[in-house]
Amino acid sequence: MSLGVLIVIVAIGVTLVIGAVHYSGESREKDTRDHGESILEFASAYPDEAIRSVTLTKDGKASFLRLADGKTGFLQAMGRHFVARLILPGAVTVEPLEDQPGLRVLFHESTLMGGDFVFDTTEEAAEVSLWLFNSFAQANPQIDDSGEGDDA
Repeated sequence: MSLGVLIVIVAIGVTLVIGAVHYSGESREKDTRDHGESILEFASAYPDEAIRSVTLTKDGKASFLRLADGKTGFLQAMGRHFVARLILPGAVTVEPLEDQPGLRVLFHESTLMGGDFVFDTTEEAAEVSLWLFNSFAQANPQIDDSGEGDDA
């Protein structure tokens, strides 16, 4: 068999495999994310963490989870898979977005993709920022939780 014929056969084979994967739907991102799926995926990664609340981003590609002990969980979609992380105190920098109800989150020590996370409402963005602020408060011993000496 000549080299030219072999190259044509291999090219046709590769094209058929790519077409089969594409038409089977395996190359598409899943776009039906919901709160329940976020809970199940995060619980499979961190089975000992009790989840109190879940807030999805507007595009459904990320979830912030309020945990029972005051920590914050984070779940991010990577194609058809998820990356789940605990956001440890002092591990992120958070800024509000100017033109949308959302937050810019930068992860300090992680390979997680930070970025802009847009929520459905300003209230959801504010709630998530408070969860993350609680993580900051745990990391900073100079923040006084007791409220003693405050003139409210």
